[in-house]
Amino acid sequence: MAVSNNVTRLLQNRGVPFVAHELPPDKLGALETADILSIQPELVFKTIVLTRDHSKRHILALLPGTAQVDLKKVARALEDKKVRLPTEREAERLTDLQAGGISPLALLHRPFSVILDTEALNHPH
Repeated sequence: MAVSNNVTRLLQNRGVPFVAHELPPDKLGALETADILSIQPELVFKTIVLTRDHSKRHILALLPGTAQVDLKKVARALEDKKVRLPTEREAERLTDLQAGGISPLALLHRPFSVILDTEALNHPH
């Protein structure tokens, strides 16, 4: 059975070519996902939710599965004083999505700033 959810429907409606991979329902990190898909972990991008102290517009940081988010760099890039990493429970409450399955494509119409690690530019898709 083909994978069908809000994200796949969005991509189909916009004519964006994609390949959907079904994963176990468990909460998986980028490294576990790469292992299941038998690909290099830096090819799996993870979404990290970050919060701002003085703004309701929180942040979705997309970075390679092998990378760690640098909170100071993110704050500087967004000209903010400070950003913080919420708890997993807070991230799930902010996004209404389960950790391990937080997708910026599922949150397009929500008030999040999205930043993408420039490493993504090194990959054709």
